[in-house]
Formats: sequence, C-alpha cells, structure tokens
Amino acid sequence: MKRRLGYIIGIALVVSTIAESNAQKSGLSVSLGGASFKMEDMKYLMDNILTSYPLEGEMISSFPPYYSGSANYIRQFYPHLRAEFGYAFTSTGARANYSDYSGSLDTDMTAISHRLGASLNYSLISSDRLDLSLYGRLDGNYTTLDITTNIYVLGLSNIVNYKYSSISPNGSMGLEILIKFKESAIGIEGGYLVDLPGKLKNRESGTDLLDPNDSQRVLTSDWSGWRVGIKGLIWIK
Repeated sequence: MKRRLGYIIGIALVVSTIAESNAQKSGLSVSLGGASFKMEDMKYLMDNILTSYPLEGEMISSFPPYYSGSANYIRQFYPHLRAEFGYAFTSTGARANYSDYSGSLDTDMTAISHRLGASLNYSLISSDRLDLSLYGRLDGNYTTLDITTNIYVLGLSNIVNYKYSSISPNGSMGLEILIKFKESAIGIEGGYLVDLPGKLKNRESGTDLLDPNDSQRVLTSDWSGWRVGIKGLIWIK
C-alpha cells in the first residue's frame, strides 16, 4: 500500500517538475461541488450494526452524495496543456437510530477523504473566451473513518468511539469548461473517480476492521463515484 502511494506521489512530482521547466505562466484554482460514493463495505457494515440493535431501529442516512472541494497550484507550459497539483477534500457518512420512551441508541459513521495529487488538462477547444478541456488526475488518498455509538437510557449516557484509517491510490477523468477573462476564469468540471479500496485499520491499535460475518475479510473504504463542481481560476505573475 505504501509503495502504491509513493508511486502516485512520484508521478505527481515528475509532472510538477516538467511543468516548472516549461512554464509560461502560473495560477491558483479552487473548486466546490458534490460527489457520490460507492462505499459498499461501509454500507454493509452499517446494515450489520443496525440489525444488531436490541430492537428495530431506523437507517437515517447511508453514505449519500455530499460536498467536495479542492485547491490547486497551476502551471501552463504549453498553449493547450497545463498541470495542476494540489489538495482535495470529500466527506460523507451514515446514521442509524432507535428511540422510545426509555431512551435512545444512535450510531454515527463519519468518513473523510484527504487527497493529494496532480492532473493534466488538455484543451480540446480553446479560444479567447472559452476553453473545453479533458483532464486526468492521480491522487494518493488518506481516509479517516469514525464510528460513534451513543446509548442514552433513563438519564444515563455512554459513548463508544472507534477510529479507523486507510490509504489508497485513485484516479479520475472528466471534462472542464471555462469561461476566460483577462487574468481569471470560471466554469464547471465533472468526471468519474476510481478508488482502489483501502483496507481500514484502527488508528490507535493498528488492528484491521474485520467483516462481522467473516473474520478473514478486512473491510475497505471506496470513494469511487461521480464528481461535479464549480471552478474558479486566477493567473498570478
């Protein structure tokens, strides 16, 4: 796993070095949008937790589409080709609940993705006012997963919290449309991300998060899904 992450970061550094040596101009970009997530193992785990409740509970949410954002440093080193290097953030989660007159039982799962990587953008159509480009990106992804159960009975509360993490490489491809101004641009981007599922380990003990029905299988995070967002770009001297 560490070798795969090192390989991706190595690619990002090579791209950044090439961009630096051929640069015409540089800039910064930010984007904000939404994303969907596969998270099959996490949905499976939440279903198992819900069925373990002493009485029938309710699934409030199970890893729905949620917001995402990124910030990147840009180098334009050919008229139709530029590189971006930076950070992306995504979050999602799940919640189950049971309550009656005597108390309540809540389970919350919060998953956060921190991605660091590089992309190449190639302009398919370019003019003074409009740019349509195809992009491909490689990232190293660090996932944190917190599972918190809160039991409240007859005025007494007990909270149990487990913290897990995983490392995985991922790649994405998509399209970007920008409306260009003198020293800036604004537009939309969208595409699909493929995450190679990362095995989840307890952040304190290092033990694997095992399938409750199969002690030989380690559960994984999987951020694969669609991405769409609004993007702003500014060129700097």
